[in-house]
Amino acid sequence: HPKFRPWLLREAKKLNLIYKDQAYVPGERGQYPEELETYRTTKAGLEITLRPVKLSDEPLLKDFFYSLSDQSIYKRFISTRTDMPHERLQEFVVIDYTREMVILAVIGEPGQEKVIGVGQYGIDETTHTAEVALVVRDDYQNKGVGTELLNYLTYLAKRQGLLGFTAEVLVGNQPMLHLFEKAGFKIEKRREAGVYELRMLF
Repeated sequence: HPKFRPWLLREAKKLNLIYKDQAYVPGERGQYPEELETYRTTKAGLEITLRPVKLSDEPLLKDFFYSLSDQSIYKRFISTRTDMPHERLQEFVVIDYTREMVILAVIGEPGQEKVIGVGQYGIDETTHTAEVALVVRDDYQNKGVGTELLNYLTYLAKRQGLLGFTAEVLVGNQPMLHLFEKAGFKIEKRREAGVYELRMLF
């Protein structure tokens, strides 16, 4: 129940289950939407769980980001970065599940989970679209994980009444461009300084 969440958060902080300075999105919008957990089998036969991110996922996400190659980091963030501090990870785990969504592709049993992909979008309420971004662990690329993430994000976005996605993709990132193209979106491209700005209508 929403009224109990601040209390649960305080108890979790006492037990060191989450960070002492853990941010919290109050009210209905900050509640974890368990009904959005789903299961998929990729084209390579990989069984994955797709689920919204939780506050307690920060260690899993940290492991995920540090597992990525410099190339994968650059393609995702269009910049190089050497670390992923607590403050930066908070941007991924503290969401309201309404204006923004982060979906994890996870393998392994509860307690031994490993994140192998992250997809997210943030809504632009003026255009009724959302900026989308995806990244998959290097050793799980080309196995259909990105396709499953994008398909599920598209389903969730349509369910919210959005008209499409926008994205910034490096000109050389052909796999990501191909992923968007085969999704069947109506795509408008604008190139600027080595980056495609994509507008993709459902």
